Amino acid sequence: MFRLLRILFGLIWLFDTWTASSGVNKLAVAHFLGLPFSSWPVHLVGNGIVLLDLYIALVLLSGKGMRSALWIGIGYLTFMWIVVEHGGGFNPANGGTDAGIAPPYLIAMILTYTCWRISQPLSTPTDHTVRDHTLLWIHAARNMLGFLWAWDALFKWHPYFLAHFVRYMAEAQQGQPTWLVDYIQVWINAITHIDPLLFGLLAAATEVTVAWSLLSGKLLRYLLPIGMVFSFTIWSTAEAFGGPYSNGQTGMPGNMFGNAVIYMLILAYFMVLYRWPRYGGVREMEAALAADEPRDIGSHS
Repeated sequence: MFRLLRILFGLIWLFDTWTASSGVNKLAVAHFLGLPFSSWPVHLVGNGIVLLDLYIALVLLSGKGMRSALWIGIGYLTFMWIVVEHGGGFNPANGGTDAGIAPPYLIAMILTYTCWRISQPLSTPTDHTVRDHTLLWIHAARNMLGFLWAWDALFKWHPYFLAHFVRYMAEAQQGQPTWLVDYIQVWINAITHIDPLLFGLLAAATEVTVAWSLLSGKLLRYLLPIGMVFSFTIWSTAEAFGGPYSNGQTGMPGNMFGNAVIYMLILAYFMVLYRWPRYGGVREMEAALAADEPRDIGSHS
């Protein structure tokens, strides 16, 4: 299962490589650098981004060179988050309540590497120590994701966001194909008919609950699937499956594949890591992973 998730993440990076090679993306680079589109620095940076995305995609697809790709990916995504995204899109007035697209990609990179690491066969006694350290990274990644969910939930309690909950979904319909417009409209009609404020509060409460579960390690068996369903709902409605897609362009920041869909990938990793629904609590799960079960863990690779 770990191998399947790694390859899926690699395909997402391969898609990002394609969008990075588009003229739209290079135009964004020119705007960011404040230089003409035809200038050599724009082409150098634009082509560099394409090659970097392609390198990470090929490593993820092949499983070769994972360690170097991890640190390169961490540096690249951290730079993107700080310099390009300016720490995220925290603006409830326009529906921006998340920390940006780079942080979930970063967590997914860490999890992909750690899951690849614990899937490797043990050869020496010191490998057990390395594996224990790797498990600490998994624990840290879970808390990082919990913090992102908590931060996102905090902004969803903002009165402006709650009062304009439906408007954000309506704006997501712009430029989308007819079938997707109709799909989102079904949600809008249902929410409007029942109570928009109630749905806004329910979304905020759901994120708070999932964040609490991730940070505390409680009830993961039940709340990870809820987080998965919630993320898909956001991806398919408010994010419109990451669209509109046209000429190497997406509707997501950085011209990347998606945001909530990466949360789904991360949650899928955790559902496998914690052997849902075999174990009931995170302490028991982490103890099982750290104990003499390396062969069982490796069977998921």
